[in-house]
Amino acid sequence: MNINGSGRYELKYVLTREQYSSIVEELAAYMRPDPHGDEDGRYLVTSLYYDTPDYKAYWDKMEGLRFRRKLRVRVYGEGVVTPDTICSVEIKQRTNRTVQKKRVALSHSTAIALCGAGAGVNGLPGAGRAVIDEVQYLRSVLQLQAACIVSYDRQAFIGTERDPGLRVTFDTNMKGRTHDLSLLSQDYAENHFFVPPQWYVMEIKADGHVPYWLTGLITQHRCTLRRISKYCTALEQSPDLHLNQRVTTYQPEFGFGSN
Repeated sequence: MNINGSGRYELKYVLTREQYSSIVEELAAYMRPDPHGDEDGRYLVTSLYYDTPDYKAYWDKMEGLRFRRKLRVRVYGEGVVTPDTICSVEIKQRTNRTVQKKRVALSHSTAIALCGAGAGVNGLPGAGRAVIDEVQYLRSVLQLQAACIVSYDRQAFIGTERDPGLRVTFDTNMKGRTHDLSLLSQDYAENHFFVPPQWYVMEIKADGHVPYWLTGLITQHRCTLRRISKYCTALEQSPDLHLNQRVTTYQPEFGFGSN
């Protein structure tokens, strides 16, 4: 079981392939590859997102609410997912500029029974129990249901002793689908790119401030801060889904879809 309730700052940038290659090369002097990936810190991420029938999580983001939450079941790695595969049930919560992730590790069958049907989970200690209770509350009050599957290739770096809370990730080959909403399905050919594969999303996660050497690197390579949500962009780019329009104050910041 893995519980993480700390608030962090999260900054996102959309990079060209050239920007990505240059930045990754320079990061080696300051950070090290995530040991959970291969020798370069690479691994696959696949997430099943839950939302209300009228896509409240999507519209909360679009309307810029200062407090919002998303529920997802996430699997790491390229292996075939089975009912016994360990998944991460996560509540991603944003309050103003800080992001908090509350998560608990469960088998796939238990995770889907919890998020999809509100089933109980036995034998967890206090922190894990609190996450389970919040998932059940959200599902019951909001009538959450499976909404979208998102997958992408990630390369992750973690800070050294000099920057222990720092994490930088690069995501590409971002695909999604709004049908066949099971992580057990292996029909990846049905997934569609919701971001062109020549683009990378860089995320910087820090407990406090971003170190000066990293802000200098961002400036040097002319990286522009973007408001992109993979979940929301996947919904917008889905050929199977037509979202009901609302009047919002949001202005899209990137050409392949808003966030």
